[in-house]
Amino acid sequence: MIRRLGAAVVGCGAIIALAGAIPLPARIMTAFLVVALPFIFLGQARLGDIPELLPPRHAIYFSSAIGIWLLAGLSGSAGALSGFSRSDMGLVFPGAARLGLWSVAATFVALGALALGRTLRLSENALLRHVLPRTSAEKRWFAMLSLSAGVGEELAYRAFLIPAIALVTGSVWVAAAISSVAFGAIHSYQGTTGALRASALGFVLAVPFVITGSVLPSMIAHTAYDIIAGILLADWIVQERGA
Repeated sequence: MIRRLGAAVVGCGAIIALAGAIPLPARIMTAFLVVALPFIFLGQARLGDIPELLPPRHAIYFSSAIGIWLLAGLSGSAGALSGFSRSDMGLVFPGAARLGLWSVAATFVALGALALGRTLRLSENALLRHVLPRTSAEKRWFAMLSLSAGVGEELAYRAFLIPAIALVTGSVWVAAAISSVAFGAIHSYQGTTGALRASALGFVLAVPFVITGSVLPSMIAHTAYDIIAGILLADWIVQERGA
């Protein structure tokens, strides 16, 4: 644990020191999103084998939503303090036609990646099985969490992180790839399958942001994907191999 914490501190310090092209508030937040937060979730990956120690599902949904909105607020504040404009962060309307087209396209591609994983019979870990909603009340709580993730995570990992990393790399597509890996890492509590799927999802959601210049299609697609996958397709996702 101490070694892991030390590595996270060193990694954050390296980003803060070396990413001179990014203003300091954005530099600190970038280090947190790319290094510190993934280390936190990597350390919790072992929880995937002991779901009985976790709180009730509705409590998990509520606390997760609070954490996501806090993360979004910190990212937005870091961007504003660093001089990022609304346009830089994709907080603009892309037009009704582009919004609808890219929202639907990203949702279907993301669901296609999910279907590919099921076709390959990739198994889900115990933690993911545990947190999927069962009752009608839990499904309502999960829908609230899906909306929170769709808006909050997109603000942090697409609207803020991609422009911030692009200032260092000089390439928005390289920034999209790095942000997607970081996004996958914070889902490592779902096991290897979940983390890889989240990385792929992150890149799928980055494409509309990069091409349209708006984060709104990514927010809609992310929310729709989470609701469809977590509520409508939950039983299919966790179906055992050969079942």
